Amino acid sequence: MLSAKGPQMRAFTQRIAAFSTQVQIDPAPIVFVGKGTTPRQNSLLGPNDSQYPFQGDVAFAHKPLSIRQQVENAKIERCMEDNEHNLINLLSNTNIEVDRTHLAQLKEEAMEEIQANAADVEIELSAIEAPKLLKKEMKFLFPKMETHKMNNVTVFNLTQKSEFDMKAWSEAMEEEREKLTASFIMSANAICSTLHRFGYWADFIDPSSGRPYMGDYTNHTLFETNDAYKQMGFKIEDLGCCKVLQHACWGSNAFVGTIFTDAPVDGSAVRDILKKVTQEIDE
Repeated sequence: MLSAKGPQMRAFTQRIAAFSTQVQIDPAPIVFVGKGTTPRQNSLLGPNDSQYPFQGDVAFAHKPLSIRQQVENAKIERCMEDNEHNLINLLSNTNIEVDRTHLAQLKEEAMEEIQANAADVEIELSAIEAPKLLKKEMKFLFPKMETHKMNNVTVFNLTQKSEFDMKAWSEAMEEEREKLTASFIMSANAICSTLHRFGYWADFIDPSSGRPYMGDYTNHTLFETNDAYKQMGFKIEDLGCCKVLQHACWGSNAFVGTIFTDAPVDGSAVRDILKKVTQEIDE
């Protein structure tokens, strides 16, 4: 299991949100196209490769076009020129344009909203390969997911340290729980967006409903008191009337949210996300 602790949930949410919107530039693939190395049996008997019909493996640079083909191509070119001209006129008569300053302002406002709504608490983010009990739950949580893909699933558990004890109900505890839920959803959305950008599948459990946030609706639910969490480093305390999750360091002063992905637990995408927990703010 990989894990990282950080002093501020708000800072982590900001960093992971910024990370999820970074542009990923993939190098253009290089494709080598070459003629096969199979030698001619006897060049005197005529070419046996229609692509290279002349002596010395020589071919036309362009296949000669018939008169009919030349006429058809000329019609197509005129049609394309007319369409391009019409499109230019259409765009020139509209007021649609991209205001980059406005887009930057919207992004800045979104980041400010994240900072304002995120709880400023200690956090721990861990990544572990999905244990057996959780894999059994996954087939009901994600019914459309192919069975063989469930064998290689990584689970993120994002734990926030709470001010109030989660096993002692009060209005203040309920208000804090709602705020911690909102903080988790914002961070989980950013984490999933990052994983999607890397080409991986990812979804998370809505703590308020116990159901997948992005996936299709299901009657099956997963809450933090499920026995599967015992296999991920947590304890479940049975109080008789209810069960409460216990964190190794923070006890029941903890709120846990869970994210699923098919990204390898030891892959660069998972490690990059974990680094955001303790990374200092660049700006």
